[in-house]
Amino acid sequence: MTSLSPATTFPLEQSSSGTTTLWLEAPHQSVVVMDRIMLARLDATLDALRAEPPSLLIIRSRDERVWVAGADLKEIDALSDEQLEHYLADGQRVFAKISDLPFPVIAAISGATLGGGLELAMHCHGIVATTTSMRGKPYAIGLPEASLGLVPGWGGTQLLPARVAPDQSVPAIASGTAYTSDAMPEDLVDATVDSADELEAACVALASSINPSDLPRTIASCDEEMVLAEVDHIRHNPNADEAAGVVAHCISTGVKIGLAAGLDMEREGLVSLRATEYARAKLQAFLS
Repeated sequence: MTSLSPATTFPLEQSSSGTTTLWLEAPHQSVVVMDRIMLARLDATLDALRAEPPSLLIIRSRDERVWVAGADLKEIDALSDEQLEHYLADGQRVFAKISDLPFPVIAAISGATLGGGLELAMHCHGIVATTTSMRGKPYAIGLPEASLGLVPGWGGTQLLPARVAPDQSVPAIASGTAYTSDAMPEDLVDATVDSADELEAACVALASSINPSDLPRTIASCDEEMVLAEVDHIRHNPNADEAAGVVAHCISTGVKIGLAAGLDMEREGLVSLRATEYARAKLQAFLS
């Protein structure tokens, strides 16, 4: 393969067949997390790819432990409300670029994929995942934000219910419960393989059945009645906390009004929740 990796973009490797692999990396971090530096690199990389389109883009991670561990909570904690709103809006804008690409984009996952990591993957046209990490162990995949008193901010409430049945996905988002790679719900990913060595071939096979113009899968394609029934369960649950209530509001807004309105509610909800006593305590415990 030929290296095509300018300093401002992520490394790209192009095969003779026209398939390009984008390698996520974060040398400035201990693991791959989607901070503002990473968003800027992803933005630049997507622009470069649109200028010279491959036949297929595969997104992989150089980290043996994680695909993307999520957003950088330490960075989020240090931002003002205005800065956080901009950060979330920027992430939504950049991730939307993936869905809008005119060629298939497949997320090839082989490590922990949490929060913003899963949101990034769900913006791709398809997801292929290994059942264990490159270290041979099951890994976490899901949206854990509510377990920290927060909500997803890059489309998680609007995308997961379109992949996983609402009676499984809505409660999971509201509670911040992640899945494991060896026990994923049906349709969370489009294909699974046993090892990272099999990812590329599986991505190529999946791409042949994908029409980017028919995607992404969003809450707009969900059965509104089924989704709202699960939202009502959350709203009438006496044990549901504030984050669960905001998740329910984001989901109901998206399914009733549309994706853009749901994304607006995610940003508004995350900014407001971050200041609550519960979220502050959870964040501080996590960061320490």
